[in-house]
Amino acid sequence: MAVIGINTTAVGVATRGMASDLDLDAGTMSWIVGAYLLTAASFSLVGGRLGDVAGRTRTFVAGLVVFALGAVGAALAPSAGWLIAARAVEGLGAALLLPSSIELVAAHPPPTGARTGFRARSIVYASAFGIGPLVGGFLTDHVTWRAIFWFELVLLVIAAVLAVPLLGQPSDLPRPETRDIRGAALTAAFVGVTLGAVYRAPSWGWWSLRMALAAGASALLAALLVLVERRTEHPLLHRRVLTDRIVIGANVATLSASIGMLGLLYFFNLFAQSAAVFDTPALSAAVALVPFTLSIILFSVVARRLAGRLGYRGPVLAGLGLAIVGFFWLSTTTPGTDELQLAIPLTLCGIGAGIANAGLTAPAVLTLPRTRLDEAAGLFSLSRYVGSALAVAIGTSTYLAVAVASPAGTPAPMPAEDVAMGRSAFQTALETLDEDLRAPFEAAAREQSAAGFASTMRVAGFALLGLTALSVVLLRPGDETVDEEPTGAPVEPGAAPP
Repeated sequence: MAVIGINTTAVGVATRGMASDLDLDAGTMSWIVGAYLLTAASFSLVGGRLGDVAGRTRTFVAGLVVFALGAVGAALAPSAGWLIAARAVEGLGAALLLPSSIELVAAHPPPTGARTGFRARSIVYASAFGIGPLVGGFLTDHVTWRAIFWFELVLLVIAAVLAVPLLGQPSDLPRPETRDIRGAALTAAFVGVTLGAVYRAPSWGWWSLRMALAAGASALLAALLVLVERRTEHPLLHRRVLTDRIVIGANVATLSASIGMLGLLYFFNLFAQSAAVFDTPALSAAVALVPFTLSIILFSVVARRLAGRLGYRGPVLAGLGLAIVGFFWLSTTTPGTDELQLAIPLTLCGIGAGIANAGLTAPAVLTLPRTRLDEAAGLFSLSRYVGSALAVAIGTSTYLAVAVASPAGTPAPMPAEDVAMGRSAFQTALETLDEDLRAPFEAAAREQSAAGFASTMRVAGFALLGLTALSVVLLRPGDETVDEEPTGAPVEPGAAPP
């Protein structure tokens, strides 16, 4: 979980180093982030059910191996295409690791129960998610961006050393039959085509012919998936999983939290890197994100105590509420905003993310019978990665849509993403202008960068608000078993799985 959390956010901070080393433009750079998220989302459900076929520990170890291969490939990447391919391999490894980590804790719980293991797992993930930008920034500035992936490899080896001894240990968790190869292929295709189209929307245009064709292909795949799953004896997701109110509510909350966390970190990084290009050292991603990071770590631990006294519902919804306030506060950012003025909203976002994320695994997984555990783990992982992919895709569209009028006779400022890629291109653009036009050009570029970030935070805030409101409805008090049975409600002997 530490590897996945750091990997998801550290790479966003390393973009300038990658762009300089491999001569990347902003469009190519976005795919280095997107390839990982799209692959992970596409195969998360498959990764969840693979534990039923190959065994949970074997799936987990296989995920470590695949992720490690991707990390080595990324560290050695000589070109953009190689790096994007390596990131896709890492995404495949993450699709195996994230759900199987849930299944592994449930199959081999600590003495205090699976809930304790899930909370520890969530605390590590949320903390690593917040630490990622600091790790990425430090290694990129003082070593090389490639060191991020070597660091991941060290953590993966440690995880393998700890996990391999579990291969021979039995588990009392059931392994229901899974023979849904067509459903697995259609699910991966549907998620990949849908998210890929959303990701390409900024360059294709939301109302373009290519988007219409992609929407048609997505609808066709969805119809085929429904048809196949209705006729399959052992589908990837049984009806019980898709109709459980608490499970769906927890996954909606997870979607909301993922949109918020990655949306903030990815686009704040672009904003902070743009400020660095403008020679504004006071606003650095590493320094400005310290309140956010410390808040995530501290309140992830606090959330564990709150959940023990108040249950999961109140802390999760309160955390999302605090994050919403922080996002709307950040939407007021201007070119003159400094890191001290950003500290309070970033702290609110960190507190909210820490509290919300630490309490989401249990309600998403433990309300279901033991036979449905792997399905619930896959769905939960899918929600994580879909939220992250949507944050980058829709946020990029919003970020690029902001245009600032430039003074007469001055060229339009560079797109904020291009500015964030490095100083050389921006400096070259300045040098082509007459001396009296340079200051207006830079002022317009500053304004565009801040306006893009503010607009993206506003869109993310409204997305969180809508999803959180839906979570409130779904997670309302009622009959539930999340706190009664640490590994899901057992199925009575002889009873058919629901």
